Amino acid sequence: MSRRRYRRVSDEDRDRIITRYGAGEDFLDTAAELRIPRTTAYEIIRKFVETGERRGRRGGGRPPVLDDEAKDFLVMLFEATPTITIRELNHTLRQTFPGKPHVCNMTVSRALDGELITLKQVHNVPTDQNSEDVKAARVAFAQYMCEDGIHQHRVYVDETGYNLYTCRAYGRAPRGQGVNRIVAGQRGSNVTLIAAISNLVGLFYYEIHVTSVTKEVFKNFMTSLDSVLGPEAVVILMDNAPCHAGIEQEFEDRVIKKLPPHSPFLNPIENCFSVLKATVKRQLNNIADRCDARAARQHGVTLTMYRERLLQQVLRTAVPSIDATLCSANFQHSQTYLRRCIAREDIWD
Repeated sequence: MSRRRYRRVSDEDRDRIITRYGAGEDFLDTAAELRIPRTTAYEIIRKFVETGERRGRRGGGRPPVLDDEAKDFLVMLFEATPTITIRELNHTLRQTFPGKPHVCNMTVSRALDGELITLKQVHNVPTDQNSEDVKAARVAFAQYMCEDGIHQHRVYVDETGYNLYTCRAYGRAPRGQGVNRIVAGQRGSNVTLIAAISNLVGLFYYEIHVTSVTKEVFKNFMTSLDSVLGPEAVVILMDNAPCHAGIEQEFEDRVIKKLPPHSPFLNPIENCFSVLKATVKRQLNNIADRCDARAARQHGVTLTMYRERLLQQVLRTAVPSIDATLCSANFQHSQTYLRRCIAREDIWD
């Protein structure tokens, strides 16, 4: 025999019963006319007397274990300490509200998902990221760009380092199994790319160095870049890296502007390097003999030299990914920050 479904009492019928009760009349007669059980009528009146509620609960089921007060408290904790763990959150919640039901860590995690709070990678930010001195430097740079720089031929210069084991950090495997990659015991030397991009032609000059970029190495790069540019009037922009110190005095005939401190978002070449690194990772992911000593012997070189040549080859084939379209898009994106710099906004990008 199938179970008979309960008939839901409408809000209108509830209101009629409560109105008769409030008038001192027999609300049970009204319930009988509406074919509502006596026990249900008594429950409607009891709820009205205790809570003043005249409407029925929607949806059925039990109420949420974590009420709005508990959820607001969890959100407050996360805003104060973004790196707090779920276990610590739950422990603090129990200590603060001992009278509330104790829940498991998974319930806390699901409650945070409902509040649109998700797990993200932590990025370290310098303490003076948005200091008054930095903001003042951003204002001066943004005003220069809006008044003069944006109308000139701009060349951005920067460097980025790569290792033979620059590779993807994530992979796929069956559930319960890890993803392992076979690598050599030593990572080998870094290879550094120094590049120059233009708002007119994109990437037009670069050098690859096995050594780290010192002042002397960067000075030699700038000498070569100066020859490539020739007599054309350009503005060369770069960050405040140690190897860039004093470069203005070495090339007094060139207009060289330094970017404000802690402002990589004003340098379009940074995003270009991100695309380049993704291309390098993709190509290195398909090379199986990165640590193969036999392959090095076949080429008649040491394993270290073989790896350096391999990485330089991959870099040269990946450099075309920094095309004029990418550079133009990143130039336009970096210009969107000028208004925010002039407004002295806190920028965390």
